[in-house]
Amino acid sequence: MASSLLEKLFQNNPHLNEIQKDQIQETLQYLEKHKISLLFEELLSQLIFEMSNQPRKTLLDALKNHKNQQFFDTTDYEVIFEHFDTFNDKTVKINSIIQGLQIIGITKSEEELNQKYIAILKKGFVNKNEFVDILKGEYSSR
Repeated sequence: MASSLLEKLFQNNPHLNEIQKDQIQETLQYLEKHKISLLFEELLSQLIFEMSNQPRKTLLDALKNHKNQQFFDTTDYEVIFEHFDTFNDKTVKINSIIQGLQIIGITKSEEELNQKYIAILKKGFVNKNEFVDILKGEYSSR
């Protein structure tokens, strides 16, 4: 998020000299290396999910606990599943998995998911346990 915004802002800017372009590239590499964009996406997802009356405190607490705490637990993933299970048939399609991952700050394509979870996704839908397992697995490997 932050690095792509910086790229868009400075990409092909005719007013930048080579030194400035190098500094920007170095900054983008730093953000990517340390997964800063992912951290901001996680913080924003957590803030939106909690809708706290004290957003600054929520963000500060999340940052303090970032190393030790998972933002989401099984119940959170189940709530996300239930949101997408609009027909209450206890299954959702792959696009719901993609959207569920976006809610927790992870972007994956359908192709990436199909390659990684081919055995689960070949039937065209997943149940709640499979959905939760995929979101948990992707979140912990971020």
